[in-house]
Amino acid sequence: MKRLSFLLLIFCHFLVTAQVSESYQNTLNEMIRVSGTGEAFISSVQQMKKMFKAQFADLKDEDWNSIEEYINKESFPNLINQLSPVYQKHLSEEDLKTIIAFYNSEAGKKFAEKTP
Repeated sequence: MKRLSFLLLIFCHFLVTAQVSESYQNTLNEMIRVSGTGEAFISSVQQMKKMFKAQFADLKDEDWNSIEEYINKESFPNLINQLSPVYQKHLSEEDLKTIIAFYNSEAGKKFAEKTP
């Protein structure tokens, strides 16, 4: 399931190119952070790194670490930027703020923690 979600995100990355406001982008980034989506992405990258390391044993650990760092610090934020118009099409900035408020509540924190 995680792989399918990751591939879907990659696919959407290439399809979407519209721009959104800086305010909306900042709010979306906050929603991604508090919902735990960023942490789930980082965890998926670590899992994929382990799988690929077994297949490409000739690469050094520092190469794998560089790849992982690039994906987490460059690719993921770029992907979120590219997906912003999709979010904006379906959720207003006020919707995002409401979602953030939920994830900042005790129930929201518990939900984020327990959601795979």
